[in-house]
Amino acid sequence: MAAISIQGLSKTFPGGYRALDDVCFDVGSGEMIALIGASGSGKSTLIRHIAGLVQADRSELCCVAIGGEPMQQDGRLTPRAKALRRHIGVIFQQFNLVSRLSVMTNVLVGMLGSIPAWRGTLGLFTRQEKLLAMQALARVGIEGKARARAGTLSGGQQQRAAIARALIQGARVLLADEPIASLDPSSARRVMETLASLNREDGMTVIVSLHQVEYARMYCPRTIALKAGEVVFDGASTDLTAARLREIYGDASEELILPGLTDAAPAPAGARAGAGAPAGQAAAAALAVPMRPARHTLEVAAGRT
Repeated sequence: MAAISIQGLSKTFPGGYRALDDVCFDVGSGEMIALIGASGSGKSTLIRHIAGLVQADRSELCCVAIGGEPMQQDGRLTPRAKALRRHIGVIFQQFNLVSRLSVMTNVLVGMLGSIPAWRGTLGLFTRQEKLLAMQALARVGIEGKARARAGTLSGGQQQRAAIARALIQGARVLLADEPIASLDPSSARRVMETLASLNREDGMTVIVSLHQVEYARMYCPRTIALKAGEVVFDGASTDLTAARLREIYGDASEELILPGLTDAAPAPAGARAGAGAPAGQAAAAALAVPMRPARHTLEVAAGRT
């Protein structure tokens, strides 16, 4: 059974702009997939539809299913959508942490969908819940920052705290929307290695939206490429050479390729099936990631959205 199944997904915004056009693909349980595309290709819109945060166009052919259960059908969220969201962790580029609260409290927010509303409103968490939060922070390597205010962390540390929040939520599927776009190269590498580790060691299904194809080729065995809301490539990441990208995107391919790198990419690191130690780590450390300004729209995707 597919962890994620998408059939006939289209989205048209007011004014007639078609962000997604008949998108269809399946994601197997335990896969780690990169979602790439030039700006405006529909990556973020697709992730929000998978997470059940927005509804698709009305169509009898449209279905987004999680673990075989429809999240939305015929352009409408199903009665099971709220329950299914609890098993989906969503990580955004802008972290979505409350800067004045401790890292521990921000991680515990991931439990709001599974505890009584009154406890969540008062911020009352049990000792066992706090222990789970510490274990999640240790899993991403920042347990020493548990009592620090979230606003004092570096960008990479904040992103790893957001991943820990998804872990404590009990997510089986992790959707990461350009999680490294505004990070420095070292922080970007650590975040990608954390996602790859969760996929490889915990069997978590991961879809990560990326703006640099080199990271897709190093960490994700499979890549899905979007152009103008349509799937234009779905296959092995190593097949996405610079020449193939130019064939698909033309001049727009330049924003997907880091300057100075050749088509000879390391073997994907972090796949569950057939993957050993992350062979791309040394090369990833040398990547110069073009910084993109973080978006500041607050979106809550944990638990009860």
